[in-house]
Amino acid sequence: MTRVTCYTTEGSSDRQVELPDEWFGAEINRHVMYQAVRAQRTNSRAGTASSKTRAEVRGSSAKPWRQKGTGRARVGSIRSPLWEGGGVIHGPRPKRWRERVPHQVRSAAFVSALSDRAQSGLVRVVELGVFEAPSTARLARAIDRWDAEGKVLLLIREADRNILLSGRNLARVTVKKFSDASAHDVLIHDVVAVEDEAWDTRSAPIRSRVAEEEPADG
Repeated sequence: MTRVTCYTTEGSSDRQVELPDEWFGAEINRHVMYQAVRAQRTNSRAGTASSKTRAEVRGSSAKPWRQKGTGRARVGSIRSPLWEGGGVIHGPRPKRWRERVPHQVRSAAFVSALSDRAQSGLVRVVELGVFEAPSTARLARAIDRWDAEGKVLLLIREADRNILLSGRNLARVTVKKFSDASAHDVLIHDVVAVEDEAWDTRSAPIRSRVAEEEPADG
């Protein structure tokens, strides 16, 4: 296990915390991270892009001029895609975007993302204490003392309304429950700050549970 300094809202402390290997010390699998992130981004698409065909645009159905004798090109409708205001050829149509990824892949991707940040020294273990009321200034001061540059993902044990409200107005901070976070959340942030023992609120990665169930040799 990797030992890291535990930070408080006042800054670093003398206490050391061991990061569990099942979350922060796994082998990094970039392919499953790609699969999970791609699926999440795909599933977030609204699918509402739309355009009108020549049958749907407004306009007369009468032939603009006779077929021959005018010296101009033959035209059958002002709704032709060749005309301004006409229909669109092979334009976007509303569709349902959906890509399913197995739970094992999502779990492995989340662990790989956390392990990648841990290997880069970008994981902070923190003690938030009690927020009696929402305080954006207090949380901002605390993050500045955690040696956390760039975008920060704060993973907490439970949905504390005061902490969630405190981080809502900080542009570079995202506050989420550890059990709700995804690989995409981790990868789009520079630093991951995890509340101490927040990892206990989420089921252990599937591969870790399978390993525990395997009988010992002999």
